[in-house]
Amino acid sequence: MAVTPPPRKKPAAEPVIEPKKASEKEIEAIIGRGGSSVSKDSSTEAQAPTIKNFNVRILSTTLDEVNRLRKKRPKKALSPKLGISLQDWMMEAIEEKINRDRKG
Repeated sequence: MAVTPPPRKKPAAEPVIEPKKASEKEIEAIIGRGGSSVSKDSSTEAQAPTIKNFNVRILSTTLDEVNRLRKKRPKKALSPKLGISLQDWMMEAIEEKINRDRKG
């Protein structure tokens, strides 16, 4: 004798709600009302600075010195990569210079 699963209940069909169709007159009234464009909030713009890209020309000897200093940073565990990227190192140097100039 084979065992069969019990019969499944069919899910109750959800009633389909038809959207109300607007008449041409109602559509024209909405279009005629017009609207305002979305304006940018100036406070939001001030809070979100944008990233700017630029090229830097640097002497090879200076770049070699930067790479030597980067190699002194501790590395992540079991990673052959240097502890800090060149871009991050440059950003740190810029921030340090800005802070130093603000104080003096």
